[in-house]
Amino acid sequence: MSEQVKPTNLEKFMKLEEGKRDRIINAAMKEFSYGYKKASTDAIVKEAGISKGLLYHYFVSKEQLYTFLIRYAIDLLERDYYEMFSQNQQDILESFWQIALLKKDITAQHPFLYDFANGLYAHIADVPDAKIISQLEQEHQMYAEFYDQCDTSLFRDDIDHRKAIDIISYTLDNLLSDEEGKAISAGGWEDDSYERFLDTLRGYLDIFRTCFYKKEDN
Repeated sequence: MSEQVKPTNLEKFMKLEEGKRDRIINAAMKEFSYGYKKASTDAIVKEAGISKGLLYHYFVSKEQLYTFLIRYAIDLLERDYYEMFSQNQQDILESFWQIALLKKDITAQHPFLYDFANGLYAHIADVPDAKIISQLEQEHQMYAEFYDQCDTSLFRDDIDHRKAIDIISYTLDNLLSDEEGKAISAGGWEDDSYERFLDTLRGYLDIFRTCFYKKEDN
């Protein structure tokens, strides 16, 4: 008779009630977005509304929690972006539309995920595992290649396509960040705020299409 394998504390953590688990993950992502060294477990437990003893029941150290969050973020982004990046969408503005919607869906559950991910690159020297550093660098390269390999055949010939893509990306990233901030302050995305976001996003994409795309033949 084989010996029954007991679940690890990390496995127990992932089986927690979703709302409680997400509160802990989100509080930790928010705090670690400022870097590993500056992060405080006291701030994390206060934000999550749990005891420090419970946090250390699931994660034996601050480093283990940080490593878990990195792997969790990478797995989440790889899962949701992989299919999109492999579609070879001809209309890059349609790709930006899909990416913006995906970011909204992700941040509805994890509002600080992108702040945390950006913080990883800013404080990559703090990442404790060399294998994770390598994986992060591969992820960063994948995102860079996505934009480099985009089909720009719809763009006007008299503009710099790379700069046009940068303008679009920068504008939409900041638009989404502003809307996320409003949603967080309001306690979450409401149906009317989401519809306003979509209307605003469509408006920006229409402007980009007019400014950067070739005129359609009548």
